[in-house]
Amino acid sequence: MSHTQTPTLAAEPISKRATPTVRRKVTVGTVLRWVVAVLWAGVALFPLWWVFCITFSPTGVPVTQQWYPSSLVDGLNKIRTVLTSADKPTIPHAALVSLVYIVIEVAGIVIVCSMAAYEFALFDFKGKNFLFTLALSSLMFPLAVTLIPLFRLVVSLHWLNTFMGLAVPGMASAMALFIFRQFMESLPHELMEAARVDGASHFGVYWSIIMPLSWNAILTVIVLNAVGIWGNYLWPLVAMTKPEMETISVVAASVSGMQSWKTADYAITVYFLSAIPPIVVYVFLQRFITQGFAMSGLKG
Repeated sequence: MSHTQTPTLAAEPISKRATPTVRRKVTVGTVLRWVVAVLWAGVALFPLWWVFCITFSPTGVPVTQQWYPSSLVDGLNKIRTVLTSADKPTIPHAALVSLVYIVIEVAGIVIVCSMAAYEFALFDFKGKNFLFTLALSSLMFPLAVTLIPLFRLVVSLHWLNTFMGLAVPGMASAMALFIFRQFMESLPHELMEAARVDGASHFGVYWSIIMPLSWNAILTVIVLNAVGIWGNYLWPLVAMTKPEMETISVVAASVSGMQSWKTADYAITVYFLSAIPPIVVYVFLQRFITQGFAMSGLKG
């Protein structure tokens, strides 16, 4: 009896098998969104690019004709001239004043606003919603509205030309209060109950349980307020009347004032140097801002 053998097909290698290709459909809406995003990025980055080009260009060339950097040596010379200038206050001294100002005010914002948010988010008391709404309503008032009362308060406390007078009025931040409250409301209440069972006090729960869990919100508040305080101009201009207490924003504005004899190249180099720290801080810490807003329930 003859047996017929059926031919067997060799298994095709997996690497040679045809894989279905997924094609993404490009819609008109997607293209429009990309166009708007690119245009917005260009408009936002153009001033910084223009300042960078003027800084790194030969001295004497009209600033309206600089659209790309053309001289690294001239740019470094301008930066060295600004940093070693004998004018009072110097740029490094003003930057140091701004740094101390940021540290004091941001530390106060984190402590004051987190403690207030702890009460608003995790406890019920009479008038809670009204007081929180009242605090948030301060966001609608510009600094110019409260400038004179704040100045009179600082003078009456003898805080003029001091870091206390510079930093304390800004410690009650409504935006920081809102961020902390939204974040703390999402924390599990079981941890608080367990801490109370273990004998933790009211402040002990805040310090040992709530604050360690709120690092995303803390970093968000630190970055946002540090960048804003670095560029704050109006309040330091009013509260600091001594040159040695002027912040970097006040000094940068003074080099381009009507009473200044500085050239346009010098003034723009000062602007360029003063813009570097907040840009660096925001670029390297922006992910914490995103995480903080996402975990605080803010959409945007």
